[in-house]
Amino acid sequence: MLRYVALHSRAPTLLLTCGIAFVAIGASAHKTVLLLVGAGELLGWIVLVGVLPQLGLRGSPQEHTISFCEDGVTAANAGGSQRFPWSHWRRWRRTGGLYLLRGPGSVYTFVPGRAFGSAEAESEFRALLGRHLGGRASAGRVLPGAVGEHESG
Repeated sequence: MLRYVALHSRAPTLLLTCGIAFVAIGASAHKTVLLLVGAGELLGWIVLVGVLPQLGLRGSPQEHTISFCEDGVTAANAGGSQRFPWSHWRRWRRTGGLYLLRGPGSVYTFVPGRAFGSAEAESEFRALLGRHLGGRASAGRVLPGAVGEHESG
């Protein structure tokens, strides 16, 4: 997940682009300083995209639960819980095996379809989405890298 975010964010893309540009300009102009700056930027990109996501996966997996009701959504893990009213999310989309709930800005909450114990539970969840976010269903643009069926509201 961290690698996906790093590869689809503007800052790492800019870091990679600048690194390649500095290396190319430094090589063509025979400027060691530009070559070193470009190499540093490329090394930073490799660490950001290749090393840091792996370090984040070394922790022990924790159980996360999300419960839904008419009042809102409660997310909980070993560290505590937080309750969110439905107004926290602006729209939703189902893509592949995930439900994506878009919150403030471009913050998403991912709910895997496999998390539902039965087809009835998933159907009830979709009904809640329709009642509370149906008018704000996402249309048109799909997230980069998303696969599968694209449904909304």
